[in-house]
Amino acid sequence: MTYTKDEMAEIWLDSFRPEYGKKAQLYRLCAEPYGFVKQFAKYRPKVLEIVGEEMCAAMEKSLSSGGYMRSLLEKCAEKGITCITFSSQLYPEDLRQIPQPPLVLYARGNAELLRERKFAIVGSRRTPPAMMKQAERFSAELSEHFAIVTGLAEGGDTAAALGALESGKLICVLAYGFDFVYPECNRNLLKSAAEKGLVLTEYLPDEKPRPYLFPARNRVIAGLSDGVLVVSGGMKSGTRITADYAYEYGKDVFAFPYSLGSAAGEGCNALIKDYAKLTDNLVDIFAAFGINLTEAEEISLSEAERAVFEIIREGEAHISQISERSGLKAYELPAVLVALQMKKLVVPCGGNRYMAVR
Repeated sequence: MTYTKDEMAEIWLDSFRPEYGKKAQLYRLCAEPYGFVKQFAKYRPKVLEIVGEEMCAAMEKSLSSGGYMRSLLEKCAEKGITCITFSSQLYPEDLRQIPQPPLVLYARGNAELLRERKFAIVGSRRTPPAMMKQAERFSAELSEHFAIVTGLAEGGDTAAALGALESGKLICVLAYGFDFVYPECNRNLLKSAAEKGLVLTEYLPDEKPRPYLFPARNRVIAGLSDGVLVVSGGMKSGTRITADYAYEYGKDVFAFPYSLGSAAGEGCNALIKDYAKLTDNLVDIFAAFGINLTEAEEISLSEAERAVFEIIREGEAHISQISERSGLKAYELPAVLVALQMKKLVVPCGGNRYMAVR
């Protein structure tokens, strides 16, 4: 990977890990990043004031050693990491506009995905199985029009990643450096995401997972994306943080509705009360972006399939309710429901209940 002088200056500055506010102050000292490096002696008094003696001395020493920058870039290359800096052509414009944009994005995989239209799908670790299926199906179909952005947590994030993985239009954003994997159960998923899609982090490779880094990561997910779908979340879930960032940035926020008493969906229902769009089918999302979705009516359905689908489309339904309202016998329904599942129109929710995918 070849970097411009400004890009190398940004990578150099980020390598010292100044706090975000201090990093921003340093970045604004000069109109061009390389100019700051080239004229470091001129800016030294101000640098000292911003970051203190220890970091200032380390920065100054690195510039007197020709091997510092070379070693830094070689380590990234050895780990398969591409550095996408704030001045890079690949740096997403939407991300530039947020209040605290990362100075450098460390990337593995297909960085060209950053040029694609992007949509985020996030969920909590305690996403119910039925909603996991929904999230995976939504992600697969949305990936025909967007690169899907998500984290790597168990539950809803995992479902979103699996849904988009086959298409390759998947961007996973980490809250730690590439030397680590968290959670460990998603090690293979992380590897696949880097091979087929793209994995991003704003952290240097040796940055460990820490609780406070995850909320900061969520602003990147929101900033990258045109919209966010929240598939699950309790009242204090991290998905609320992502949704709030997206709303603050003027992005569309969507949320799955949940039944009363469902702890896994309390956060979703609260978001719908506050500002999110209730979403129980793909049309709700595609319509917001002016994308025409092939309606279910255009899929070949038998008379029985159409009748059953229309009932389920009105809301989650038990098989006994479907039988009563459709006029079909209970023994006739399994074949019809299997056909609708194969056509990706409905999914089972457990307990002989079904809901529509779109």
